[in-house]
Amino acid sequence: MATVILFGERATTNLLVLSQVVQSLQLPFAVIPLVWFCGRRGLMGELRAPLALQAAGWLSASVIVLINLSLLRAVLRGA
Repeated sequence: MATVILFGERATTNLLVLSQVVQSLQLPFAVIPLVWFCGRRGLMGELRAPLALQAAGWLSASVIVLINLSLLRAVLRGA
């Protein structure tokens, strides 16, 4: 609300984009430990994720990290 009052409606778009960028950069820090913990028998016991689900989780985490790295590279190159 303060952003709209102080800077107008146009600033909300920039704020929204910034919030999405921050969320995308934080996502790997949540997904990687989640997939790792869910696959550990010592932590999860009988509720451990099946191997196929673990593979899908690691694949998804890898895609997220690769996309973030490509975004970071593009930003650093000035694209």
